[in-house]
Amino acid sequence: MLHTLGRFNILKRLGQGAMGEVFLGQDPAIGREVALKTIHREAAQGAEARDRFAREARAAGTLNHPNLVTIHEFGEADGVLYLAMEYVPGADLEAMLRDRVLAPVEALDILAQVCDGLAYAHQKGVLHRDIKPSNIRVRRDGERLHAKVMDFGIARVAGSDMTGTGTLLGTFGYMAPEYLQTGRPDPRSDLFAVGVILYEALAGHRPFDGDTTATVLYKLVNEEPAPLPPSDFRGISPQAGLLLAKALAKDPAQRFQSAEAMAKALRDAMDPAWAGLAGTPPTKVLARPTVPSGSQATPRRKVWPWAAALVLLGAGGAGAWAWAHRPAPVRVISLPEPEPAAPSTSVSSPVVPSATAPAPAESRTSPKTERVEPTSPKPAPKPGPAPKAPPRMTEEEAAELLNEAGRGLVDQPQGSLALCDRVLRDHPMNPRAYALKVTALYGLGRYQEMPGVLDAGKEHGVKPVQYLAFGHFTAMLREERRERRLPPDVRESILAELPVGTLRPGARALQPRFQRPSRD
Repeated sequence: MLHTLGRFNILKRLGQGAMGEVFLGQDPAIGREVALKTIHREAAQGAEARDRFAREARAAGTLNHPNLVTIHEFGEADGVLYLAMEYVPGADLEAMLRDRVLAPVEALDILAQVCDGLAYAHQKGVLHRDIKPSNIRVRRDGERLHAKVMDFGIARVAGSDMTGTGTLLGTFGYMAPEYLQTGRPDPRSDLFAVGVILYEALAGHRPFDGDTTATVLYKLVNEEPAPLPPSDFRGISPQAGLLLAKALAKDPAQRFQSAEAMAKALRDAMDPAWAGLAGTPPTKVLARPTVPSGSQATPRRKVWPWAAALVLLGAGGAGAWAWAHRPAPVRVISLPEPEPAAPSTSVSSPVVPSATAPAPAESRTSPKTERVEPTSPKPAPKPGPAPKAPPRMTEEEAAELLNEAGRGLVDQPQGSLALCDRVLRDHPMNPRAYALKVTALYGLGRYQEMPGVLDAGKEHGVKPVQYLAFGHFTAMLREERRERRLPPDVRESILAELPVGTLRPGARALQPRFQRPSRD
């Protein structure tokens, strides 16, 4: 372990992140303790990695707020890049959520403070882009919890194009749908991540979770989170479900439009008597029981951009009927079922009491409707054309995304995975996308998922031997021959798909005779 770094003495190692290690240091001149964040020598070899680390210092160094970790110094010593930042004793929010030590009201308080810090950063033109529990430090100050946001390592100063359009930097599971689809975040993308953390704090698990990256990405873009039971809202307003639904809206236009507004709503919800967001109509007027059962066959992905908007739609037969043929309407998340005598608490009910909705349902099945049915299409005519599917990605666009995925394999393998998945969605027979995806999984240590990628390629007619034509894939094989990281079962599974001797120690990576090696 290092003993000094620049002018700082190193006291102990605090942990390790994706880019490097974090130490507790001390400034001998004034005796102040600091957290020293370093970057791995290997990761610092590329100009992009160095630029990103320097950008962290510049972006975060301009920020001075009680809910943001302060950056003191940026430097390089003996070839090691480091950041000297404020040392915050306490615990990461990730550990607190894992141990379930927070009451719901405390979670709201912490996230309101996070929004306070983000509001200040957004006003300065700085986006965080990686809001997650492990980047929120929490300490107790008497009876009160004090939160600070740290690690602006992938923050982007508004107007900067250093990372390039379409580059995904962040942590899957907390990324906003529009960021996954376009690579272009804005302040509302940070607020979506806050909403994910709130759901996780109340439920004990993430709203968009799965066994594979592809599953998580699909849920983020297409599916609504499962509703929470009333017990998850103990000690706070049950109308916090409205807040949660707004924060997790797929369409950024339906979310909180500023961190200040979200901070206010979070603090309001700490009061059990809070009546909910102003201007939000009771959900009992939405004719949910009248949704035709056959509409469940319609894919959810066709309606996700408007999912959050449904939560905010007012009453009215026209509005309810226009969406009646869609999949199961978005439910306000986890609000307790209303009592018939208390309309103000019915906002959260995912099912409308039968006393409030049968009339609209009967009117749609009246004899008059049946008599005109022969001259009307089945089901009832739609008020307008269905939304068009997004245009298919061209071969040139796919190649450009894969070039970007190849460049990000070293320091942003998760972003490379997302780019490969975007290409495979429209070009499932692209061997290069499968080769890069397997390589990214290897770099992330997610070895058990690698055979599944090979199988998916085979289902679309891609032969594993084709992957040997790509430089990143063969480099991964050479590294595996040296390091032998793969578990035996995964290794055997891959051996069965590749030419004999491909992974033997000392063997050269085989190239198919019919295809010359190419670079990624």
